[in-house]
Amino acid sequence: SGTGKELIARAIFQNSLRAQKPYIAVNCAAIPENLIESELFGHEKGSFTGATNQRIGKFELCDGGTIFLDEIGDMALTTQTKILRALQEGEIQRVGSSDTIKVNVRMLAATNKPLEEMVKEKTFREDLYYRLNVVRIETPPLRERMEDMPELVDFMLQRLNNKHGTGVTEISEDALNTLTKYNWPGNVREFEFVLKRLFISTTGREISLAIVKKELEKSSLVNQTATLEVPKPSENLSHAIEGHLVRYFRALGEDEPVSGLHGRILAEVERPLILATLHHTSGNQIKAAAILGVNRNTLRKKIRELKISTNRAEYR
Repeated sequence: SGTGKELIARAIFQNSLRAQKPYIAVNCAAIPENLIESELFGHEKGSFTGATNQRIGKFELCDGGTIFLDEIGDMALTTQTKILRALQEGEIQRVGSSDTIKVNVRMLAATNKPLEEMVKEKTFREDLYYRLNVVRIETPPLRERMEDMPELVDFMLQRLNNKHGTGVTEISEDALNTLTKYNWPGNVREFEFVLKRLFISTTGREISLAIVKKELEKSSLVNQTATLEVPKPSENLSHAIEGHLVRYFRALGEDEPVSGLHGRILAEVERPLILATLHHTSGNQIKAAAILGVNRNTLRKKIRELKISTNRAEYR
Protein backbone atom coordinates (compact mmCIF):
# COMPACT_ATOMS: atom_id res chain seq x y z
CA SER A 1 0.00 0.00 0.00
CA GLY A 2 1.27 3.43 -0.95
CA THR A 3 3.87 2.22 -3.44
CA GLY A 4 2.27 3.97 -6.41
CA LYS A 5 0.17 1.23 -8.00
CA GLU A 6 -2.41 3.68 -9.31
CA LEU A 7 0.32 5.89 -10.81
CA ILE A 8 1.56 2.88 -12.78
CA ALA A 9 -1.99 2.05 -13.91
CA ARG A 10 -2.55 5.63 -15.06
CA ALA A 11 0.80 5.64 -16.90
CA ILE A 12 -0.17 2.43 -18.73
CA PHE A 13 -3.49 4.01 -19.71
CA GLN A 14 -1.92 7.30 -20.88
CA ASN A 15 0.53 5.42 -23.11
CA SER A 16 -2.04 3.02 -24.55
CA LEU A 17 -4.19 3.12 -27.68
CA ARG A 18 -7.15 3.90 -25.39
CA ALA A 19 -5.62 7.11 -24.03
CA GLN A 20 -8.41 9.25 -25.53
CA LYS A 21 -11.13 7.03 -24.06
CA PRO A 22 -12.50 7.02 -20.49
CA TYR A 23 -10.33 5.97 -17.54
CA ILE A 24 -12.03 5.10 -14.24
CA ALA A 25 -10.32 4.00 -11.02
CA VAL A 26 -12.31 2.08 -8.40
CA ASN A 27 -11.08 1.30 -4.88
CA CYS A 28 -12.77 -2.04 -4.17
CA ALA A 29 -11.86 -1.88 -0.46
CA ALA A 30 -13.65 1.44 0.04
CA ILE A 31 -17.05 0.29 -1.26
CA PRO A 32 -19.34 -1.79 1.00
CA GLU A 33 -19.88 -5.34 -0.24
CA ASN A 34 -23.63 -4.80 -0.71
CA LEU A 35 -23.04 -1.80 -2.99
CA ILE A 36 -20.05 -2.78 -5.10
CA GLU A 37 -22.05 -4.64 -7.79
CA SER A 38 -24.29 -1.63 -8.25
CA GLU A 39 -21.22 0.61 -8.39
CA LEU A 40 -19.50 -1.52 -11.04
CA PHE A 41 -22.43 -2.77 -13.13
CA GLY A 42 -25.24 -0.33 -12.35
CA HIS A 43 -28.81 -1.09 -11.26
CA GLU A 44 -32.38 -0.68 -12.41
CA LYS A 45 -34.94 1.48 -10.64
CA GLY A 46 -36.62 -0.46 -7.83
CA SER A 47 -34.11 -3.33 -7.91
CA PHE A 48 -33.47 -2.93 -4.16
CA THR A 49 -34.40 -0.65 -1.29
CA GLY A 50 -33.12 2.84 -2.05
CA ALA A 51 -32.79 2.27 -5.82
CA THR A 52 -35.05 5.17 -6.72
CA ASN A 53 -33.47 5.72 -10.14
CA GLN A 54 -31.64 3.75 -12.78
CA ARG A 55 -27.87 3.88 -12.30
CA ILE A 56 -25.18 3.40 -14.95
CA GLY A 57 -22.22 1.42 -13.58
CA LYS A 58 -18.51 2.05 -13.99
CA PHE A 59 -18.05 -0.67 -16.62
CA GLU A 60 -20.75 0.83 -18.83
CA LEU A 61 -19.40 4.36 -18.36
CA CYS A 62 -15.94 3.07 -19.23
CA ASP A 63 -16.93 1.38 -22.51
CA GLY A 64 -14.04 1.64 -24.95
CA GLY A 65 -11.67 2.74 -22.21
CA THR A 66 -9.78 1.39 -19.20
CA ILE A 67 -11.00 0.51 -15.71
CA PHE A 68 -8.58 0.18 -12.81
CA LEU A 69 -9.75 -2.02 -9.93
CA ASP A 70 -7.57 -1.21 -6.94
CA GLU A 71 -7.43 -3.65 -4.00
CA ILE A 72 -9.21 -6.36 -5.98
CA GLY A 73 -8.17 -8.85 -3.29
CA ASP A 74 -10.90 -7.32 -1.07
CA MET A 75 -13.65 -8.19 -3.53
CA ALA A 76 -16.31 -10.77 -2.57
CA LEU A 77 -16.45 -14.06 -4.48
CA THR A 78 -19.88 -13.29 -5.93
CA THR A 79 -18.61 -10.07 -7.46
CA GLN A 80 -15.46 -11.83 -8.69
CA THR A 81 -17.72 -14.14 -10.73
CA LYS A 82 -19.30 -11.18 -12.52
CA ILE A 83 -15.91 -9.56 -13.11
CA LEU A 84 -14.75 -12.80 -14.74
CA ARG A 85 -17.77 -12.78 -17.04
CA ALA A 86 -17.12 -9.16 -18.00
CA LEU A 87 -13.54 -10.09 -18.89
CA GLN A 88 -14.30 -13.30 -20.76
CA GLU A 89 -17.56 -12.47 -22.50
CA GLY A 90 -17.45 -8.68 -22.58
CA GLU A 91 -20.91 -8.64 -21.01
CA ILE A 92 -22.43 -7.17 -17.86
CA GLN A 93 -25.88 -7.10 -16.27
CA ARG A 94 -27.24 -4.28 -14.17
CA VAL A 95 -28.54 -5.33 -10.76
CA GLY A 96 -32.24 -6.14 -11.14
CA SER A 97 -32.08 -6.70 -14.91
CA SER A 98 -31.94 -9.86 -17.00
CA ASP A 99 -30.65 -8.01 -20.07
CA THR A 100 -26.98 -8.24 -20.98
CA ILE A 101 -24.99 -5.19 -22.07
CA LYS A 102 -21.92 -5.53 -24.27
CA VAL A 103 -18.88 -3.59 -23.08
CA ASN A 104 -15.34 -3.27 -24.41
CA VAL A 105 -13.23 -2.45 -21.37
CA ARG A 106 -9.55 -2.96 -20.69
CA MET A 107 -9.01 -3.96 -17.08
CA LEU A 108 -6.04 -3.19 -14.85
CA ALA A 109 -6.08 -4.55 -11.30
CA ALA A 110 -3.92 -4.12 -8.22
CA THR A 111 -3.71 -5.57 -4.73
CA ASN A 112 -1.45 -5.61 -1.70
CA LYS A 113 -2.67 -9.08 -0.72
CA PRO A 114 -1.07 -12.46 -1.61
CA LEU A 115 -3.55 -13.65 -4.24
CA GLU A 116 -1.76 -17.00 -4.69
CA GLU A 117 -2.41 -17.84 -1.04
CA MET A 118 -5.98 -16.60 -1.32
CA VAL A 119 -6.53 -18.92 -4.29
CA LYS A 120 -5.33 -21.87 -2.16
CA GLU A 121 -7.67 -20.79 0.65
CA LYS A 122 -10.49 -20.43 -1.91
CA THR A 123 -11.10 -16.80 -0.98
CA PHE A 124 -10.13 -15.66 -4.49
CA ARG A 125 -11.28 -17.35 -7.68
CA GLU A 126 -8.54 -19.31 -9.39
CA ASP A 127 -9.93 -18.71 -12.88
CA LEU A 128 -10.11 -14.95 -12.29
CA TYR A 129 -6.57 -14.95 -10.90
CA TYR A 130 -5.18 -16.55 -14.06
CA ARG A 131 -7.33 -14.30 -16.25
CA LEU A 132 -5.90 -11.20 -14.56
CA ASN A 133 -2.32 -12.42 -14.15
CA VAL A 134 -1.28 -11.94 -17.79
CA VAL A 135 1.21 -9.10 -17.40
CA ARG A 136 2.35 -8.69 -13.80
CA ILE A 137 4.17 -5.69 -12.34
CA GLU A 138 5.63 -5.85 -8.83
CA THR A 139 5.90 -2.51 -7.03
CA PRO A 140 8.57 -2.82 -4.31
CA PRO A 141 8.26 -0.91 -1.03
CA LEU A 142 10.19 2.35 -0.73
CA ARG A 143 12.66 0.84 1.76
CA GLU A 144 13.88 -1.47 -1.02
CA ARG A 145 14.59 1.39 -3.42
CA MET A 146 16.24 4.08 -1.30
CA GLU A 147 18.38 4.99 -4.29
CA ASP A 148 15.24 6.73 -5.60
CA MET A 149 15.13 9.09 -2.61
CA PRO A 150 17.11 12.03 -4.11
CA GLU A 151 14.98 11.99 -7.28
CA LEU A 152 11.78 11.71 -5.26
CA VAL A 153 12.78 14.68 -3.10
CA ASP A 154 13.66 16.79 -6.13
CA PHE A 155 10.44 15.88 -7.92
CA MET A 156 8.19 16.60 -4.94
CA LEU A 157 9.95 19.85 -4.03
CA GLN A 158 9.52 21.03 -7.61
CA ARG A 159 5.84 20.11 -7.58
CA LEU A 160 5.27 21.85 -4.22
CA ASN A 161 7.08 24.97 -5.48
CA ASN A 162 4.99 25.03 -8.63
CA LYS A 163 1.88 24.96 -6.46
CA HIS A 164 2.93 27.20 -3.57
CA GLY A 165 6.04 29.04 -4.78
CA THR A 166 7.78 29.42 -1.39
CA GLY A 167 11.32 28.94 -2.70
CA VAL A 168 12.22 25.78 -0.75
CA THR A 169 14.34 24.05 -3.39
CA GLU A 170 17.03 22.06 -1.58
CA ILE A 171 17.62 19.58 1.23
CA SER A 172 20.84 19.18 3.19
CA GLU A 173 22.85 16.00 2.76
CA ASP A 174 22.45 15.09 6.44
CA ALA A 175 18.70 15.62 6.23
CA LEU A 176 18.49 13.43 3.12
CA ASN A 177 20.54 10.70 4.80
CA THR A 178 18.18 10.76 7.78
CA LEU A 179 15.19 10.27 5.48
CA THR A 180 16.90 7.32 3.78
CA LYS A 181 17.47 5.58 7.12
CA TYR A 182 13.76 5.51 7.95
CA ASN A 183 11.80 2.35 7.13
CA TRP A 184 8.81 4.14 5.49
CA PRO A 185 6.05 1.63 6.29
CA GLY A 186 3.57 3.87 4.45
CA ASN A 187 5.87 3.91 1.39
CA VAL A 188 5.77 6.80 -1.10
CA ARG A 189 2.38 8.00 0.16
CA GLU A 190 3.77 8.50 3.67
CA PHE A 191 6.95 10.07 2.28
CA GLU A 192 4.91 12.58 0.28
CA PHE A 193 2.97 13.70 3.36
CA VAL A 194 6.16 14.03 5.44
CA LEU A 195 7.91 16.07 2.75
CA LYS A 196 4.87 18.34 2.46
CA ARG A 197 5.11 19.09 6.18
CA LEU A 198 8.88 19.67 5.90
CA PHE A 199 8.23 22.06 3.02
CA ILE A 200 5.72 24.04 5.07
CA SER A 201 8.01 24.11 8.15
CA THR A 202 11.07 25.44 6.28
CA THR A 203 11.60 29.22 6.15
CA GLY A 204 14.74 29.33 3.98
CA ARG A 205 15.72 27.62 0.74
CA GLU A 206 17.05 24.42 2.31
CA ILE A 207 15.37 21.74 4.42
CA SER A 208 17.72 21.19 7.35
CA LEU A 209 18.57 18.14 9.44
CA ALA A 210 17.10 19.82 12.54
CA ILE A 211 13.71 20.31 10.85
CA VAL A 212 13.70 16.73 9.59
CA LYS A 213 14.44 15.34 13.06
CA LYS A 214 11.83 17.57 14.67
CA GLU A 215 9.17 16.58 12.14
CA LEU A 216 9.90 12.87 12.44
CA GLU A 217 9.77 13.04 16.22
CA LYS A 218 6.56 15.08 16.19
CA SER A 219 4.95 12.58 13.85
CA SER A 220 6.11 9.60 15.92
CA LEU A 221 7.99 8.33 12.88
CA VAL A 222 11.44 7.89 14.45
CA ASN A 223 10.71 4.28 15.40
CA GLN A 224 11.78 2.57 12.18
CA THR A 225 9.64 -0.50 12.81
CA ALA A 226 6.62 1.83 12.79
CA THR A 227 4.45 -0.73 14.56
CA LEU A 228 1.72 -0.16 17.08
CA GLU A 229 3.05 -1.56 20.36
CA VAL A 230 0.85 -4.18 22.01
CA PRO A 231 -0.45 -2.64 25.24
CA LYS A 232 0.05 -4.42 28.53
CA PRO A 233 -3.16 -5.63 30.20
CA SER A 234 -3.04 -2.62 32.51
CA GLU A 235 -2.76 -0.15 29.66
CA ASN A 236 -5.66 1.49 27.85
CA LEU A 237 -6.03 -0.12 24.42
CA SER A 238 -8.27 2.67 23.17
CA HIS A 239 -5.51 5.18 23.98
CA ALA A 240 -3.02 3.21 21.88
CA ILE A 241 -5.44 2.98 18.94
CA GLU A 242 -6.27 6.67 19.26
CA GLY A 243 -2.57 7.52 19.02
CA HIS A 244 -2.26 5.37 15.91
CA LEU A 245 -5.24 7.12 14.28
CA VAL A 246 -3.95 10.57 15.22
CA ARG A 247 -0.74 9.72 13.34
CA TYR A 248 -2.85 8.54 10.39
CA PHE A 249 -4.80 11.81 10.15
CA ARG A 250 -1.64 13.84 10.69
CA ALA A 251 0.02 12.01 7.81
CA LEU A 252 -2.97 12.78 5.56
CA GLY A 253 -2.39 16.51 5.86
CA GLU A 254 -4.84 18.28 3.58
CA ASP A 255 -5.87 15.11 1.74
CA GLU A 256 -9.25 13.51 2.35
CA PRO A 257 -9.34 10.27 4.38
CA VAL A 258 -10.77 7.11 2.81
CA SER A 259 -14.53 6.71 2.97
CA GLY A 260 -16.07 4.12 5.28
CA LEU A 261 -13.26 4.57 7.82
CA HIS A 262 -15.39 3.48 10.79
CA GLY A 263 -16.13 0.05 9.33
CA ARG A 264 -12.58 -0.43 8.07
CA ILE A 265 -11.02 0.38 11.44
CA LEU A 266 -13.40 -1.98 13.26
CA ALA A 267 -12.56 -4.77 10.80
CA GLU A 268 -8.83 -4.11 11.03
CA VAL A 269 -8.96 -4.29 14.85
CA GLU A 270 -11.30 -7.29 14.96
CA ARG A 271 -9.31 -9.55 12.63
CA PRO A 272 -5.92 -9.32 14.40
CA LEU A 273 -7.71 -9.67 17.77
CA ILE A 274 -9.26 -12.99 16.70
CA LEU A 275 -6.03 -14.17 15.04
CA ALA A 276 -3.93 -13.38 18.12
CA THR A 277 -6.44 -15.18 20.35
CA LEU A 278 -6.43 -18.26 18.09
CA HIS A 279 -2.64 -18.30 18.14
CA HIS A 280 -2.77 -18.08 21.95
CA THR A 281 -5.17 -21.07 22.12
CA SER A 282 -3.36 -23.05 19.37
CA GLY A 283 -6.45 -22.76 17.20
CA ASN A 284 -8.92 -24.00 19.83
CA GLN A 285 -12.10 -22.08 19.02
CA ILE A 286 -13.89 -22.99 22.25
CA LYS A 287 -11.08 -21.51 24.36
CA ALA A 288 -10.76 -18.54 22.02
CA ALA A 289 -14.49 -17.79 22.29
CA ALA A 290 -14.27 -17.90 26.09
CA ILE A 291 -11.32 -15.47 26.13
CA LEU A 292 -13.10 -13.10 23.73
CA GLY A 293 -16.34 -13.32 25.70
CA VAL A 294 -18.48 -14.47 22.76
CA ASN A 295 -20.24 -17.74 22.05
CA ARG A 296 -18.68 -20.21 19.64
CA ASN A 297 -21.26 -19.63 16.89
CA THR A 298 -20.53 -15.91 16.91
CA LEU A 299 -16.81 -16.63 16.67
CA ARG A 300 -17.36 -19.06 13.79
CA LYS A 301 -19.41 -16.44 11.96
CA LYS A 302 -16.68 -13.84 12.42
CA ILE A 303 -14.03 -16.30 11.24
CA ARG A 304 -16.01 -16.86 8.03
CA GLU A 305 -16.70 -13.16 7.48
CA LEU A 306 -13.06 -12.16 8.04
CA LYS A 307 -11.76 -15.12 5.99
CA ILE A 308 -9.61 -16.45 8.83
CA SER A 309 -8.12 -19.93 8.48
CA THR A 310 -9.61 -22.71 10.63
CA ASN A 311 -6.58 -24.99 10.18
CA ARG A 312 -5.31 -25.54 13.73
CA ALA A 313 -1.88 -26.54 12.45
CA GLU A 314 -1.27 -22.93 11.44
CA TYR A 315 -1.63 -21.73 15.03
CA ARG A 316 0.85 -24.12 16.65
